[in-house]
Amino acid sequence: MWNRIKALVWKEFLQLRRDRLTLAFTLGMPLMQLVIFGLAINYDVKHMPAAILDESQCQESRSFVDGLVTTQYFDVKVRVSSEADLRAALDLGKAQVGVWFPPDYGRRIRSGQTGQVMILVDGSSPTSASNAMATAQGVGQLRNTQLLYDRMGYGGAARPVMPVEVRIRPWYNPDLRSPTFIVPGLVGVILSMTCIMFASNAIVREKERGTLDQVLVTPVTPVELFAGKIIPVIVMAYLQMIFMFGVAHLFFQVPVAGSIPLLFAMAAFFIIPMLGIGIRISTIAQNQGQSAQMSMLTILPFVFLSGYIFPRESMPLPFFLIGELMPLTHFIIIIRAIVLRGAGLEAFWLEVLKLVGLTVLIWTLALRSMKRAEA
Repeated sequence: MWNRIKALVWKEFLQLRRDRLTLAFTLGMPLMQLVIFGLAINYDVKHMPAAILDESQCQESRSFVDGLVTTQYFDVKVRVSSEADLRAALDLGKAQVGVWFPPDYGRRIRSGQTGQVMILVDGSSPTSASNAMATAQGVGQLRNTQLLYDRMGYGGAARPVMPVEVRIRPWYNPDLRSPTFIVPGLVGVILSMTCIMFASNAIVREKERGTLDQVLVTPVTPVELFAGKIIPVIVMAYLQMIFMFGVAHLFFQVPVAGSIPLLFAMAAFFIIPMLGIGIRISTIAQNQGQSAQMSMLTILPFVFLSGYIFPRESMPLPFFLIGELMPLTHFIIIIRAIVLRGAGLEAFWLEVLKLVGLTVLIWTLALRSMKRAEA
């Protein structure tokens, strides 16, 4: 009996060795997870872009800003001159944090009163927002300690008032609710899985059934073949979007602040390259098992490196650049801008251009794979 079992075990190992793709999947999946979680994932978000509205123009306000920058959690990217410009910087995504000093900030501190500073935080990402708020509060407490020491040292009152009051206002997601942050990104992730997995089975299913050669000898061109395969998936993807946003609004109270027609129009710029990835996988895989394995291996880094859950600002540069090559990264920026901030095309036109460039690249590779498969 043991000899027969040993022979069967040896046969399975031989088959596994011959199936290079399955072997690569078995070893590659845990290796990829270890690398991503060990090197790329970091909740400690630093260098968040900040916009400064300093109506006081005094040494006290400049010292506060220097304290924010010294923590390395904030980088001053924009200096504005009005409340409208500050709001626009946050709406357009040019800054994640707005710091607003009123005109009497410095005068009130010098006269022994309390100077107020407003910190406006983009709450669409609770992790980044929480870090920003905690750091700003810490800087405010440090400035209070320094100024209180100076006041008491120069003969001030035994119990002076607090010199600085930091008022924090989270925007777009004021309650820092996780569903409001998670759901828009989850829509992108689910669409990715739908497009890649269904499209990746499109050609390989014909291979397994032996009908691909029959289709190729017909007058159907590769472009027409692709169109026939992907149009049903596009319809399914849009139906999924309608269903998911409907459920999110009814059960999770996730609002859509921007234009719904714009949102669905932008989805096309994302769905098309994702289908191209699926088609390329289908031309490489020899069976549906391999197709499923390659799809999972592709989706895994999409989930972790796209900014869906983990902030990309904290990732090392190589992983940040890998994320730039993923259509999901740019679609998440677009969908959160529309759903949470109510932004228009002027806020994410660069992301649209990146999606167009990725679409051209991905579909060029997919068509070349199809030609090689025909040969």
